[in-house]
Amino acid sequence: MIVTTQIEVEYQVFEQKPQQQCTYFEIDRYATPTHGLVNCSWYAPKACCKTTEVISVFTTMFPLYEASQACQNQLNYMMCFFCDPNQRIWYNQDTDHKVHICADFCRMVYKSCRSAQYNGNEIGESYLNETSFCEAQNFRLVEGKKNCFNFDPTVFGRTSLLEVNITIMFGVAIILMSLQDILS
Repeated sequence: MIVTTQIEVEYQVFEQKPQQQCTYFEIDRYATPTHGLVNCSWYAPKACCKTTEVISVFTTMFPLYEASQACQNQLNYMMCFFCDPNQRIWYNQDTDHKVHICADFCRMVYKSCRSAQYNGNEIGESYLNETSFCEAQNFRLVEGKKNCFNFDPTVFGRTSLLEVNITIMFGVAIILMSLQDILS
């Protein structure tokens, strides 16, 4: 006598999104959530860098003097390139080992920072133009907006809004606690 049993198996198929390879680093590095990226916090949800790397880069930089807020934001963003999860678009270890930066972004940084001073020198005196400035940072300028690292000005606006929202929420919480004490 042969007894057969029918087993019903239910399974779900989950679509797995492809991981973003971090081509600036070793072959096996992929973008992951990373907390504590002090100078590059907008990349925290998906970053190619590690907190220790960000700290290392920013602690070895010369401080800027007489720099506008625009200069500080743009230069800060530029120096966070290694955290960008889209680096496979603008960096390839097999070619020239240079970060391909959008020329307009480089021009904007140079224009905003030309009168800023670092290490006792004015940027505009140390570098005659945006090309020499960006090439000294090991960037290759690319015309247009494709296949190059570009500035996203909204990241600094979001940070400011977040700080304001936290302040407002804190203020509302204090008011509600005060009202609760009064009504009790």
